[in-house]
Order: sequence, then C-alpha cells, then structure tokens
Amino acid sequence: KIIIQKKQLGTANALMATKTELEKYTGNLLVLYGDVPFIKATTLKKLLRQSKNTLNLLGFYADNPKGYGRIIKKNNKIFRVIEEKDADAKIRKIDFCNSGIFCSPGKVLFNLLKKIVISKSSKEFLLTDIFQLAYEKQLAGNVITVDEEEVIGINDKYQLAIAESKYQNLLRKNFLEKGVTIVSPETVIFSHDTKISSDVFIGAFCFFGKKVIIKKGVKIDNNCSIEETTVNEDSSLGPFCRLRNANFIGKRVKIGNFVELKNSYIGNNTKISHLAYIGDATIGTNTNIGAGTITCNYDGKKKNNTKIGNDVFIGSNCSLIAPINIANNCFVAAGSTISKNLLNEDFSIARARQQIVRKGRNKFLKS
Repeated sequence: KIIIQKKQLGTANALMATKTELEKYTGNLLVLYGDVPFIKATTLKKLLRQSKNTLNLLGFYADNPKGYGRIIKKNNKIFRVIEEKDADAKIRKIDFCNSGIFCSPGKVLFNLLKKIVISKSSKEFLLTDIFQLAYEKQLAGNVITVDEEEVIGINDKYQLAIAESKYQNLLRKNFLEKGVTIVSPETVIFSHDTKISSDVFIGAFCFFGKKVIIKKGVKIDNNCSIEETTVNEDSSLGPFCRLRNANFIGKRVKIGNFVELKNSYIGNNTKISHLAYIGDATIGTNTNIGAGTITCNYDGKKKNNTKIGNDVFIGSNCSLIAPINIANNCFVAAGSTISKNLLNEDFSIARARQQIVRKGRNKFLKS
C-alpha cells in the first residue's frame, strides 16, 4: 500500500506517516529503501531473526565511505549513526557504514519515532537519530555486516549505470556457469527474465530484451537484437538480425543477416537467410524466404496477416501484400508483387515484362 508523506519533514517523519496503517501489527517491521536493488532475501531473513525486542541494522565496510552515514558501536551494540554532514574528521575516517535497512518490532519502532526531535541544521526529523534513542532505552541491537555491493544505492543516472553494470555481470556469470558460450561477455546485454539453455552460442554485441527464451543448441551470431521471442532447438540467428514483438521460431530455423522479424511464427526447418522483413506472419515448415522479401503488413490503417504454408519457395525481392494466404508447395518467382491468394502447388510470377532498347535501334526488343 502506498502511503503519502504529506509534508517533506525528513525520513523519520516519512516512517511516522505509516503509523496509522502499521501500528496495529504486532510483528516486526522491516524498513527498506527503494533504490537498493541487490539486497538478498537470505540477508533480510537473517535480519528479521535478530529483531525480537531491539533495533537491528545492516552495515557494511566501504572502500570509499564518503557520503555514507557512519555506525558507532558501544558495548557491542549500535550506539549512534552519524550522517556525513554532521561528522567530524575523526568520525569521517570510520569505514563502517549505514545501509539504512533495519528491523524492529512495530511497537518499539513507533514509540521511539515519537521521541525524535527536529534537527536544528536540516529542519527535518532524521531517522538515524532513532539508534541513539534505542541505545538509551536499552533497545539497541546488533549490526549484521554485508558486502557493500549488496546494499549499493542509486541516487543519480551515474549510480544507476554502475548498478546496471554490476547486475549484467551477475547475469553473464550465471549463464557462463550454466554452459552458455559468450564470445565477448562484456558486450552482451541481458534482461532480468532472459532464459537461455546450456549449449547455446552467443556472439559479440548482442542485446536481449524482455521475454526471451533460447533453447539448447541455438547459435546467435554477432550484433543481434532480440526481445519477446522464443527460439527453439538448433536454430541460428544473425549476424545483424532484429527480432521483436512476440515471435516464435521453431527448430533448425535460419534467421540470417539483416532480417527483421516482428510478431511472427516460423515453422521448423524454414530459412530466411538475409535482407528480409517478416511482420505479422505465420510461416510453415521447410519454407525458403528469398533475400529482399517483405510482408507488406500495414495498409495505412491496420496491420494485416500473411500466411505461408509448408514447403514454399519465395524468390528474392518479393513483396507479399497482406492480408494474403500462400498455401503449401507454392513457388513465387523472384521480383514478384503478390496480392492474391495462392492455392496448393501454384506457381506465381507478377512482374512487369522486361523491355530492352539496343544501341542504335529505335524500338523495343521483345523479351
């Protein structure tokens, strides 16, 4: 549930805004931040187990602690958390830092929040003041130490880029350990939901958007962009192909260089080897789509479907004007513009008759 902090009076005030909604709960309250993407469920469970009648906190040792609040311990308990702007030179040398993630029984938390006074310097109610109050009330707990990378925060586009880079490295590592070959891992981008089976080959500079499933034995050459696509066993893609918007590619299919595929179903053993656009289409098995072929799916008002059957040969540089249905075992000659449906085993050629004017002659030769 979203609860609005009506006045921007600091982090303690933000948490206090939840009191009406949350004070009725008798269990622990876990306080998290929206810009900490790498926190692990196992870490949070460990923190929850620590919090019985005390405040317990996640802390970390920072390579460069500048900008972080520092944790001060006393008698092995959390004594204070001091923000960077309020720290003296001695405190700033401390490299044990506050993640901002903590856990406390709800009743304890709200009783302490009521006692926080407004900061004279910032004119805000600071949540970090709660730890000294807890120590004074003998409610201070322990610090659970985690790696800095697990609690890294994101405050600007630069930090977002750093976090994304770390996340991509985790994804790459997982795929490599699973048995995926990635020629140049640092150049390949994955989505959080990318699914790739073992024994897949991925070339350099490939991009995987959302909803991509790659099955075993697939080869993806360099510079491919793939999203919302399922690719089945032993098919090959690229180089330089773009697959988008809900594609299904069967087994042993070839999608070659400079082919764009959009919202299409491609049957087993079909080849679209180069320089083609296939959109809003269903293509059967063992069919060949020649170079330069396009499905003309948009009529200016709506997208129309192209259906091509099994064992069809479409020659190079053909335009298939949708909506159109080309049945099984048809042959479409190169350079044709097809606007009428074809029945099984039809041969179709639709191009202007070639005319030749030879040097020194004033009339066309028949061709």
